[in-house]
Amino acid sequence: MSSTETFTITAGPNTDLWRKPPVKDISNAPTAKATTSPLPSFRSARISFKLPYTHQYDQAGLLLIFSPLPPSSSSSTPSPSSYSSKVTGNPKKWIKAGLEFYNSLPRFSIVSCDAWADWSVAPLSEPDSSWTSLSIEKEGDEKGESLWVYQILNSGEKIPLREICWVYGDSPDQWEVKVEAMAARPTTDEGAGDLVAEFKDFEVSWE
Repeated sequence: MSSTETFTITAGPNTDLWRKPPVKDISNAPTAKATTSPLPSFRSARISFKLPYTHQYDQAGLLLIFSPLPPSSSSSTPSPSSYSSKVTGNPKKWIKAGLEFYNSLPRFSIVSCDAWADWSVAPLSEPDSSWTSLSIEKEGDEKGESLWVYQILNSGEKIPLREICWVYGDSPDQWEVKVEAMAARPTTDEGAGDLVAEFKDFEVSWE
């Protein structure tokens, strides 16, 4: 899948994708341009976006949602019972990577959620650029497979930000992955209005 067209996502206040113990599990961030396939066929996803941030935690970027495949009628193999489902009651796992406005600065933000969400932030390598680009890529070696998140500079150079390994640790052939663009405005200030994030160059590669 490849889309060079520019599109927008509008996110109102109180929207987010976040899971934190003991009970926080919110999943109402608006998304667009979803494409889905079995997890083993995923190779990479890339997107560019522009975020007019004004409030703490304003965010936009790329979202991967991992869901158990239903058992086929001809198979006796049960659907995978993930650790996420056992702990939270929600079998879905996800990764979101993009730009987030945190403590008065735009930062590169990655949240990886197996059972619960882990969050990391990093400074932007090109903070003055109007567009931010990133990719999530499947990589592997003799030690196994994982997903790598990269910031892509205007020169094309890729800056490695995070390696995520749990994706391929729980019967990956029994999962599917949905790839889409997302935005959110978690502020509880109802007077904040809508966040309108702009996207372009959305590409997803499957084997």
